Amino acid sequence: MKPPGAPMYSAGKDGDLRDIWRRATGEIPLERGATSSGTSTIMTVYGKEGVSEHKIEGVTKEIAVIGKHLQGNGAKRVAIYLPNSIEFLAAVFAGAFYGFTPILIPYNQPHPALVELLVRTSADALIAEAGSVPLADVIKGASGLRQIIWTVEKTSRHMDWSEVPEGIGGKIDVSVWHDLVQEHQSEAAALPSNTDKAPGVVFLWQEGVGKPAEIVEFTQQNIAAAVGSLITALPAAQRFSASDTFLPADAFTHSYSLCLTLAALFSHSTVIINSVAGPGVDLTLASRSIAPTIAVISAETAAKLHSTTSASVTGGAKKFAHHLETRMLINGRLPTDTILTRSSLRASIGTTPGKLRLLFVSERAGLNTPPLTAYDLSDLRIFTKARVVYALTAAKVAGAVAQTNVYDYRRGPTPSTKHSHFGVPLSSLEIKLKDTPQHRTTDEQSAGELIVTGSSVAGGEAALGVNGKLHITRFGAAYANTTQRQSELIIH
Repeated sequence: MKPPGAPMYSAGKDGDLRDIWRRATGEIPLERGATSSGTSTIMTVYGKEGVSEHKIEGVTKEIAVIGKHLQGNGAKRVAIYLPNSIEFLAAVFAGAFYGFTPILIPYNQPHPALVELLVRTSADALIAEAGSVPLADVIKGASGLRQIIWTVEKTSRHMDWSEVPEGIGGKIDVSVWHDLVQEHQSEAAALPSNTDKAPGVVFLWQEGVGKPAEIVEFTQQNIAAAVGSLITALPAAQRFSASDTFLPADAFTHSYSLCLTLAALFSHSTVIINSVAGPGVDLTLASRSIAPTIAVISAETAAKLHSTTSASVTGGAKKFAHHLETRMLINGRLPTDTILTRSSLRASIGTTPGKLRLLFVSERAGLNTPPLTAYDLSDLRIFTKARVVYALTAAKVAGAVAQTNVYDYRRGPTPSTKHSHFGVPLSSLEIKLKDTPQHRTTDEQSAGELIVTGSSVAGGEAALGVNGKLHITRFGAAYANTTQRQSELIIH
């Protein structure tokens, strides 16, 4: 990052979450040539009620009020137990500005599992939805908690959520998010401009809610490296811009979804927040009130979308149209709407079907997620009329390990039980292969357990616990507008 007005040739500094928010507010301007209204745009979908916009200056005040409150009460490790929401994002940014570590706990945990996670992560404060957590159980089980902040829906704000019932005991401060903001927003000054090192962000890696969790803490440098590599992994013509509408249909507790959201804010795209987000959500329902141009989804959601849409491709005409568009992809061209395909092959995504241009799909290494083959990805390009990016993600890697090129439309000969290839590693890390009894590097192949090193890796180096091989391929003009040799990652 460079300070506003600095010459192009001047040296910059490592950025962090504070710089991403300053970019979103317009304090740090976009690069020359980029156009924007001046700030990022954040909106929230409220079921069937429609979409409402959050003013950036208002979100900044919330960051300042909540951050000061937690800092004033001595919070150091703040658990965030929320679905995707504006409060979730504000709390994450507040941690960077006010010196506490956000702990991102996947939502809908069984109550005993939540209490256990609060204890294991040494949380001393909790931000959660009112009514989602039994206060008595939390106070009794997580004795290290000193304060709780409830977020409350507008329909329930007539109730007093700050009261601690008699008989619970314990010295704990209970506050309500919107009350704090209303009481102290006049006192909220500009966000602190200190250059002290900001704390990291803690993520929990689970196969499913209530399952055992691996706790990983990323530094600000890990997060910044991941965001930067996700931005630069896209060709210039396909990168996020102020004209894009970005829908994170996967949970913010997954670093790939959160880092792509940060990239969208950094690029002044419109970010649409929907609390209905996570593995396996129905993308059609999640996007029914908006018209996204970019979306990020889980492998489970992609498999569900593929299965649902494939089931409707029946009859000779639809199958023939599918065959024609498959041939287009093999020849390196993305299908376009025709009279035959507009209503028969397209998935119903958003209020303006066909507007989606980029679909990010994340596979979680080592977890029991459905494998997506090259044929599945090809079908998704046909059904969505969007370029599909297939990414491999891992617990100790912020963002992604590797992801496919947006112009790679090939249908490889992968079995139905195997994943498609994951393209090349992102620029924030390197991949090494460690020999195993079943997978060894020889003169004929490069295979083994995946070891990653780099700036987006927690601790600088990590073994992913999965085996893979590198496949050398040559891209022609149809895929990347150039001819080059690349090493693609294939998981075994």
